[in-house]
Parts: sequence; C-alpha cells; structure tokens
Amino acid sequence: MSDWKKTTPKLRIKLRSYDLSMLENSVTKIIGLLIKSWADVKWPIPLPKKKKRFTVIKSHFVYKDSRDQYERITYTRLVDVVETWSKTVEYLQNLSIPVGVSVEVRVY
Repeated sequence: MSDWKKTTPKLRIKLRSYDLSMLENSVTKIIGLLIKSWADVKWPIPLPKKKKRFTVIKSHFVYKDSRDQYERITYTRLVDVVETWSKTVEYLQNLSIPVGVSVEVRVY
C-alpha cells in the first residue's frame, strides 16, 4: 500500500494538435488514466484556437494575381492535476499518445 502515497507536486498537462478528433481522443485517454489513479483532476480546458494563414504565389515569375491561400489551425487543451499519487506518474509514463499530438507536462 506504500505505492499509493500522496505526493504534493501539481501537474499541468498541455496538449496541442492540428487534428481536433485526435486531440480529443488523447485527452480522453489521459483523463481516464488520471481518474484510474485517483488523481484530483480539473477537466480539460479548451484554450483559444491559433490560426496561421499563408499566401503562396502560384507562379514564380509572371502571374502575381494568381495565389493560393492556406490556413493552419492549432487546437489546444489544458488539464490541471491538483493532487497526484505515486501511481499517477507511473500511469502517465506508460501512456501511448499518437504522433500528431504534442504533450507538454509541467510541475508547479
């Protein structure tokens, strides 16, 4: 039972992705593991979308009026873990997240 001792550090998990469905699946996995490890979790907070727009000229020499426009949207979710247990970190280390999702974990 000593594995289940309460520890004091708080975690802030920030997830970013270009694909919203992949991000939501990853957040669901993480929340499920945190609940399984008896951690006290503040549910995922959706942060504002970041839009980056690109304009590319189709022709490199003459036709300046002919352009393509692209947009890249980055979706972000924030999960705060208020109380953690020793099993919480162990579960998070064994978690597999898809390649398209960036995960940043901070201890504060």
